[in-house]
Amino acid sequence: MFYILAAGSVLLGFILLRSLLAFVLYFERRQSRLQKAEMLEEARKQRAVIQQDFSAQDQEAQSLEREELELTLQQRAESLLLTEQTLQAREESFEVEEKRLERLEKKVEEKEEEVRILDTQAVEQQAALSQLRLAYVNKVEIVAQTSATQTLTSLTENLVSSYYLEEQRALKSLTEELESSAYKNATKMLERALGRYEPEFVWPKSVNTVEVSAPALIEQLSIEDSPLIQELIELSGANIQPLQAREIPPHREGGERPSLLIKFAGGFGMYRESARLALTTFVEQKQQKPRSLAALYQKYLKQLEEEAAILGKKAVQTLNLPDIAPEIQRLVGALNWRTSYRQNQWYHTVEVAVLAGILANELGVDPQAAKRVGLLHDIGKALDYNIDGSHAIISGDYADRYGESRLICDTVMSHHDDLVIETDLAYVLKAADTLSGARPGARVHLEEGYNIRLEAIHDAVSRFSEVVDTAIMNGGREVHIRVDHGRIKEKDLQHLTSQIAARIKEEVSYPGQIKVLVTRIFESVAVA
Repeated sequence: MFYILAAGSVLLGFILLRSLLAFVLYFERRQSRLQKAEMLEEARKQRAVIQQDFSAQDQEAQSLEREELELTLQQRAESLLLTEQTLQAREESFEVEEKRLERLEKKVEEKEEEVRILDTQAVEQQAALSQLRLAYVNKVEIVAQTSATQTLTSLTENLVSSYYLEEQRALKSLTEELESSAYKNATKMLERALGRYEPEFVWPKSVNTVEVSAPALIEQLSIEDSPLIQELIELSGANIQPLQAREIPPHREGGERPSLLIKFAGGFGMYRESARLALTTFVEQKQQKPRSLAALYQKYLKQLEEEAAILGKKAVQTLNLPDIAPEIQRLVGALNWRTSYRQNQWYHTVEVAVLAGILANELGVDPQAAKRVGLLHDIGKALDYNIDGSHAIISGDYADRYGESRLICDTVMSHHDDLVIETDLAYVLKAADTLSGARPGARVHLEEGYNIRLEAIHDAVSRFSEVVDTAIMNGGREVHIRVDHGRIKEKDLQHLTSQIAARIKEEVSYPGQIKVLVTRIFESVAVA
C-alpha cells in the first residue's frame, strides 16, 4: 500500500512539474510574441520615417537633375543652332566654289583643245624642219665633199682637244703657282728653323794616323805583314797599313829624323780608335818596357765603351727624350768614333734630332717623335761594319728590337728611301738630315776621291759582257745596271748581280755599302 502511495505521489509530482513547465513555456512564448509585435511595430515606424526621408531626397535630386538637364538641353540647342548656321554658311561657300570650278573646267577644256591643236602643228613643223635639215645637210655634204658624221666627229675632236689644251695650261699654271708658293713657304720655314738653331760646338777633327819616329819601330812596322800590325788588325778588324814614302805628307818629308805614318781605316769606330790609341801608347813607351798591344787595346776599348755610354746618355738628356733603351744609348755614343765625309756622326745625330724637333714644331708635327727618329736614324752606322744591308734598315731593325713603335721604325728606315712612306714625320727627318749634312763646314767633300770612286765602280761593272748601261746614283750608294736580255737568262740574273757586287767590293774602296740593282728588259722595235 505504501508503494502505491509513493508511486501516486511521484506521478502526481511529475504531472505538476509538466504542467508548470508547460505554463512557463506558454508564458515565455506569449512574452516573445508581444516583444516581436512591438519590434515589428517600431520597425514599421522607422521604415515610414526613412521612406519619407528618401522620398524627400529623391524629389530634391530629381528636381536638381531636371534643372541640369534643362540647362544642358538649352546649351545643346544653342550649339546646334550655331552649327546649323555654320553649315549653312559652308554650304553657300561650297556652292560658290562649285560654280568657280565649273568655270575653270571649261577653261581647262578650252586650253586642252588649244594644246592639241598646237601639238599637231608642232609635229607638222618638226617633220618639215627634219626635211629642211636633211636637205641642208645633203647640200653641205655636197659642197664640203664630206659626210655629216665625219664633220661632227672632227668638230667634237677639235673641241675636246681645245678644252684639253686649256685644262693642261690651267693645270700647268696652277702647278707652277703651287710649286712657287710651296718653295717660298718652305724657304721661310727653313729660315725660321735655322734662325732658331745655333750649334754650341765646333766639328771635331778625327785623327786616323799614328806617327812613328823610332828607327827600330819603323823597321818593325814597315816590313810586309808586320806582326805588330797584324795583331792590331786581328784585334780590331780595322784596315791598318803603313804609308809609303810617296804617301807621307810633304811637311813630314825631308826632316832630319825619318818617320813613318800608320793609317787606320774601316771597321767599327771604337775598335779602330782603341787600336790607334794602343799603338800610340806603345810607340810612346818605346824607352820603357811597353805593355802588350792586346792589353793596351783592351784597356782603351773598355774606356771607350764607358765613354760611349756617357755620350749616349748625354744625347738623350740633351734632347729630353724618355724611355730610350740603354743599348740604343750605347750605339748613339759609339757614333762618336764614326765619320761620314769627315763629319762626326754623334754630333750629326744630335744635330739632326734638334733640327727635326724645330721643323716638326713649325709644321705642327709631334716634336718628340721627330727628335726620336732623329736620334735613332743613324745608329746602324755603329753596326754596319759587320751586318749586310743599308744602315737605315739596320737602324730601323735595332729600333724595333728595343721596343720602338712601328711608326718610328718605318720612318727611320725611310730616310734614304730604303722604305718609301709619305708621312709628315718622314719628310721632317729627311729635311733635318739634309740640313745637317749640307750646313757649311759640316762635311768635307773630296771631289777628286769621289770621282775616282765613281770611275772605279764604273770600270768594275763595265767589264761584264752582259752589261749594256750603268747609272751610278745617290752619291755612289746605288748602281743601276741594265743588261742585254739576249746574253743572260732570267734565272741567271741573281747570280750575275752577286758577281757584280763581289767585284765592286773587291776592287773599289768606299764608305758604307753600295746597292746593286740589275734590270733585264726585253725591247721590241719595228720601223714602218
